[in-house]
Amino acid sequence: MKKTLKELRAEIKKEVPYVDFKPFSHNIISISLMIIAKDYGKEEANKAIRDLKLDELGWREEHDK
Repeated sequence: MKKTLKELRAEIKKEVPYVDFKPFSHNIISISLMIIAKDYGKEEANKAIRDLKLDELGWREEHDK
């Protein structure tokens, strides 16, 4: 079953405190962002990066070239 945007963002938010401490947090966040981009659009993934301050942890927004 497809996760909602709200569920994916909650999953990312839950993992943020564990980046660089738990072994798979980076992967879970990256995969969740890829799913958001695929299912809800790149702008929603970029919005999640901004809203959850993931740029401070090394993620970057993607823009069409």
